[in-house]
Amino acid sequence: GWQWVFIVEGFPAVLMGSAVPFLLTDRPAQAKWLTPPERAWLEETLAAERQETAVQGGVTLSQALRRPTVWLLALGILATNTGGYAMLFWMPTAVKGFLQETQPAVSDADVLTWTGLVYVCGLFGVWISGQSSDRTGERKWHCVAGQVLSGVFLAASMMPGQSWHVVFAWMCLFGFFAFFWPSPFWVLPTLTLSASAAAVSIGFINMCANVAGALGSPIVGHMKDAGFGDRACMLFLAGCFVAGGFIVALIRVPKKSDTSRKR
Repeated sequence: GWQWVFIVEGFPAVLMGSAVPFLLTDRPAQAKWLTPPERAWLEETLAAERQETAVQGGVTLSQALRRPTVWLLALGILATNTGGYAMLFWMPTAVKGFLQETQPAVSDADVLTWTGLVYVCGLFGVWISGQSSDRTGERKWHCVAGQVLSGVFLAASMMPGQSWHVVFAWMCLFGFFAFFWPSPFWVLPTLTLSASAAAVSIGFINMCANVAGALGSPIVGHMKDAGFGDRACMLFLAGCFVAGGFIVALIRVPKKSDTSRKR
C-alpha cells in the first residue's frame, strides 16, 4: 500500500525503524492493523498470484526487458528522480539564494525552517495521493498529474520579480506534488505486467530510480560551475519532472486488473 512507499521514497525511515519490526508479520492474516476484509483480500490475491506464477512459469530479466512497458516505467522514474534527488540536495541552497534577494541577513536556521515546511506539504501529498488513488482505483493519471504538476509549480517558483512569500507558496505546491506521485507509480508494474514479469521488472525499475541519484545532483553542479544561476538549474529539474510524467503517460493500463495479468 501507499504507507510502505511513503517510507521507501525518502522520508525518514529512522522514525519508524524501531516500530517496524514489531508491526511486520509473517502473513497478511496476522496483520492486526488491517481490517478482516483487507486481510482476506490480501490472502486471496497472494494465493491467486502464486497459482498464476506456477501455471505461467517464471520470466527472466532478458524477457522482461523486451517489454516496452518495463522501459517506460524505468525511464519515467529515471527522469523524475533525476529532478527529485537533485532537489533534495540543492533546495536549501536555492531557498537561501531566494531569501537573500529580499532578506540579506538570512541564517541557516531560517533556511531549514522554510525548507522543512515544504516537506511538511509533501507529507500531505503522500497521504492524499494514497487515499485518492485507493478510493478511485486509478493510478496512472494520479502519478502523471503529480509528476507534471511538480515540474509546473517548481518552474513557477523560478519566475523573477515575485516576492518571497509567493515563491514559497509555489514551492509548497511543488513539495505537495513531488511526493504525490510515488505511491500510485509503484502500483503500475503490477497493473501493467503479469505477476512473474512484475516480480523481475521491479528490481530493474528500482535500479533506474536509484541511478537517477547519481545524475541529477552532479548535473546541477556542472551547470553552476558553467555559470548558470539557481533559476536555470531549477528549471532543468522542473523539466525532468515533466518529462517523467509524459513518459509514464505513454503506458497502457488495462481497464480491468484481471486482464492486466494476462499480458
